[in-house]
Amino acid sequence: MFALDGVCWTGRRWPASVCGWSATAWRPSPPKRATPRVEYEDLPLVTLDNALGDGAPLLHPDIDSYKYLGAKRPQTPHPNIHGYALVQKSETGEAIEDVFARADHVIEHTFTTAREFQGFLEPRACVVWINEDDQVRIINTNKSPAALRQQLATALELPESQIVIDTTFIGGDFGGKGLSIDEYTCYFLARATGRPIKSVMSYADELQASNSRHSAIMTLRTAVSRDGMFLAHQSEAIIDGGAYAAGKVAPSLVVPVHNTLTAYHIPVTRLEVKAVYTNSIPGGSMRAPGDPQSMFASECHVDMIAQELQLDPIDLRRRNAIHDGEPSVTGEHVRRARAIEVLDALEGESGWGTPLAPGHGRGVSLGVRHIGAGATSVVIQLLPGGQVEVQTGVADQGGGAHTVLRRVAAAVMSVDPRRVVIRHCDTAGPAPDPGVGGQRITHVLGRAAQAGAVEMKARLEELAAETMGWPAGQVRLEGDRFVTASSSASFDEVADQIVRGAPVEVTGAYDSQHKPGEPGDFEFAGYVVEAEVDRETGAVQIHDVLLVADVGTIINPVAHQGQLEGGLMFGIGAALMEELKVQDGQITTLTLGDYKVPCAMDTPPFRTVLLRDPSGPGPLGAKAAGELTNTSVAPAVANAVAACGARVTHMPLTAERVLEALDRALGSP
Repeated sequence: MFALDGVCWTGRRWPASVCGWSATAWRPSPPKRATPRVEYEDLPLVTLDNALGDGAPLLHPDIDSYKYLGAKRPQTPHPNIHGYALVQKSETGEAIEDVFARADHVIEHTFTTAREFQGFLEPRACVVWINEDDQVRIINTNKSPAALRQQLATALELPESQIVIDTTFIGGDFGGKGLSIDEYTCYFLARATGRPIKSVMSYADELQASNSRHSAIMTLRTAVSRDGMFLAHQSEAIIDGGAYAAGKVAPSLVVPVHNTLTAYHIPVTRLEVKAVYTNSIPGGSMRAPGDPQSMFASECHVDMIAQELQLDPIDLRRRNAIHDGEPSVTGEHVRRARAIEVLDALEGESGWGTPLAPGHGRGVSLGVRHIGAGATSVVIQLLPGGQVEVQTGVADQGGGAHTVLRRVAAAVMSVDPRRVVIRHCDTAGPAPDPGVGGQRITHVLGRAAQAGAVEMKARLEELAAETMGWPAGQVRLEGDRFVTASSSASFDEVADQIVRGAPVEVTGAYDSQHKPGEPGDFEFAGYVVEAEVDRETGAVQIHDVLLVADVGTIINPVAHQGQLEGGLMFGIGAALMEELKVQDGQITTLTLGDYKVPCAMDTPPFRTVLLRDPSGPGPLGAKAAGELTNTSVAPAVANAVAACGARVTHMPLTAERVLEALDRALGSP
């Protein structure tokens, strides 16, 4: 919790001391101890440039002594690599080196991406106290309370049953609120004082000392035939994990989706990811973790291949796009692949190939994102007054999870949505959930609600027959009424009779775990961007954006469109302006005046084309929307800027970087 023997980065917590308190006035009395004296000794700065070199200083020499959620922390190739993943396949049985040796073209590029801040509305906050039963009670803003309870239990050596976490209000998320920082410290202070302890982070603390999106250096190498077919592909992603591995995905302790060229079928691949310890802010999750970095590298790489082979960028993508049932770059088969439909719509709707104004350029990108999976349950109960209550452990962090629950339950039961009420329960409640993230809520929580609603509807139809004296097996609940062949009654009338008997409660559970070899569920999206570059300043102006999205059944049209459009602006920020700058390991952009996020004035003209396909794995054929559209904006912008004469391989594309690329293209010193 605190820096005791060493400080690994600016923003690390200091030792805490607790003042005495007046029992009558609740005012602090003078500290009983002198302020702790802290002495620092300068140590070598560890960055991505030197962390893996011979003789590099080790940030965590005692790493094997750390607590780990799992049987044993995996070994990595270097002590300063805290997370490692390697995925490789060969559908032909041929070694990747042999494919590169015989290829007509071998094309390699390196790309760099910056740290980003999630930009949630409210900072992290928590209150921790220990009640008279020695139970640890926590109210906080963590979107994954069940996972946090497990982490706390492991770190504090307490049984999970002794910890209860309530996270009704999140205050915005975008991936960042899955990590808690101060609850551990607050526990020890609460234990020492016997009083509730409250912590609220400042926004400056969030910017410099929480869990930003990782910066990354990605090298892509692809073997290509003379007719533009991808034969083999390898990539190495080195991501700046910062001073600690907290916030990473277990067991590999690295976000495992820094995979490249994921929208294409490539027979032979090798994809390697290394998360490296450095003296900087720890990296963590942010909307579609890993994909904005890998999509920027992938889709710029594809455009640069098209340029080298003198092929149309959309045509090159179409030749290599993945199809239904084909294995992806990781070897997982894709159940439904709509890459071709997305590319066709992009070409047709954008006026691709038509002349542009002087100084303008047009860029394209193709993106793909997995549809989140997992397991959860809900409890559905009939209440007095004709209400149907759905209990869930999911906190609605702003994505509309509770609206999905309400609409799915109402649609399946065929009742008025206004009679469905949602009740959030804490981790001691009857419906715990792993938490929000990874595009899993509409799919997983929605399917649990669907299963429970099916069972509740059947149960109510049985009880309606019994209560009202109607023929068994002939009662239907439809249009908010109970109906038989000869009579009907309102839901309220029948429910009022049913609730006079035994409680009516069902559990809806769902687990999307795939069987070995079973195809995965993915969705596709693409952009065509028209941009203009000021050749004097390097400033980029976006004149038009076309988004084509592969969507399933849309449960909440307003929220769904909001996710798509919000993802577009998230991507605009990453493409052009958002960067947590680091100097000597310290974040220097500590306000929203220094760290620029897009606002309404930055919104370009845009159009959205929805390719409807109600075959998703979610309830009623739904897919996902939260992480579909933000990942592939930046490469479309970069490719449009490149069409203006400035190829930039470092995201974001600031005016300075664009101007430097223009000068390089013109041969200026």
